Parts: sequence; structure tokens; C-alpha cells
Amino acid sequence: MPAFLSLSVLCQIICVIHAHRTDRRDWIWIILIFSLVGCAFYFFLEMLPDLRNSRTGRRVVKDVLKAIDPTMTLKQRARALSISDNVQNKLNLADECIVHQSYPEAAELYRSCLTGIYKDDPKILLSLAQTLFFMGEFANTKQTLDRLIATNPDFKSQDGHLLYARALEQLGDTALAIDEYQVLASYYSGYEAKCRYGLLLKRLGRTEQARAIFAEIGTLASNLSKGQRKLQKEWIDIARENMS
Repeated sequence: MPAFLSLSVLCQIICVIHAHRTDRRDWIWIILIFSLVGCAFYFFLEMLPDLRNSRTGRRVVKDVLKAIDPTMTLKQRARALSISDNVQNKLNLADECIVHQSYPEAAELYRSCLTGIYKDDPKILLSLAQTLFFMGEFANTKQTLDRLIATNPDFKSQDGHLLYARALEQLGDTALAIDEYQVLASYYSGYEAKCRYGLLLKRLGRTEQARAIFAEIGTLASNLSKGQRKLQKEWIDIARENMS
């Protein structure tokens, strides 16, 4: 009972503050007299429409609904595709399948998009390659990226380049992987490419080179803002662990 009473009081306080700030003072007595029932009516009739009508509010509502049903967006996109079988709806569903780690389904959807004017679309090919990598199909990942490069020579993607290097590493082609990582380390935004390069060198026993790369990451990281360090935390931590 104390917990229920505390919840009731907390809901009343939140609703009363909202009603006061949004000039809905007629609701205050209803909230106070009818407790949780009044709060529920106020939330659905007044607060929820406000949330839906603002960008932040819509995001909050979406997050809440997604917490209740994690597959909500997946179902919505599957329904949209069943109504209109087009490339964009297939891509939307494939992207959501990735979120749910349904990689075979995503790969099949991406492949089905590679027809007509989208036959050699670089973004679809890259998405397919990423999915194949998640599935552990490293040879097919490389083959898909080779196709992307051959059919779209002017297409540039640092993520695609990193994926190519990682596929080579997984296939055991370490010499070519090192070449790719070396190029990536010179321009890749963030520290992932440098860090993966250092880890590969360390695994191959080239410890001095690896240590130099990890030390460079540590030096660069010391000049980052708090927000930037947070974004690169995973790779900074790995570099620091491997410096010694």
C-alpha cells in the first residue's frame, strides 16, 4: 500500500505541475480528487496529444510503445510491404530486421532489391555486404564489396572500406588486410580503424608497431572533448588496455 500511495502522489504531482504550466488549471481539482483515475484521464486527454504533436513528444511516445512491444516497428514495416511491394518498403523492413538480428531475412530482402535500376545500387550492396559479414559469410562479403567497387568506381564509403579490411582479415589474407588498415588509419574518422589495425599487428607479433598505434590513439584522445571521448570510448579503452 505505501508503494501504491507513493505512486499515486507522484503521478498527481507530475500532472498538477503540467496542468499549471500549460494553463489547464481546471484539471487540477479533478487530478487531486480522483487520484490515479484523474491522472489517467488527464494523461490520455491532455498530455498524450501534446506529446504526439511535438517532435520530442513523438519520440517519447514511440520509445514507450517500443518498450511495450519491441517488434512494433518490425510489424509496421512488414505490413507496409504487404500493402505496397516496392524497393523502399523492402529496404525499410531489411533495416529493421538488422536491428532484430534477423540477418538471413535481411540478406534476402536486400538481394531482392538488386533488380532493374537498383541492380548495382552501391548503398544496397553495402547493406548486403554488412549483413553477410554479420552472418559470418566473409567470402561472400568480399565478393559483394568487389562487385560494389567494380560497378561503382566513384562510390566512397569509409565504413565499406573498413568492412573490406575486416573481411580480408577474417579470410586470413593478413597482408592485404594490413595494407587496407594502413590506408584507413590515415583518414578514417574515429579510432576504430586504427584500433583494429593495431590489434591485427599485435596478433601477428608486431608488438612495437602495435604499441605505437595504441599510444597515438591515447595521445589523440587526450585532446578530445568529453562528448567526443564518450563516442570513442570503446576504442580508447581498447587502445589503453593494449598500450603496455
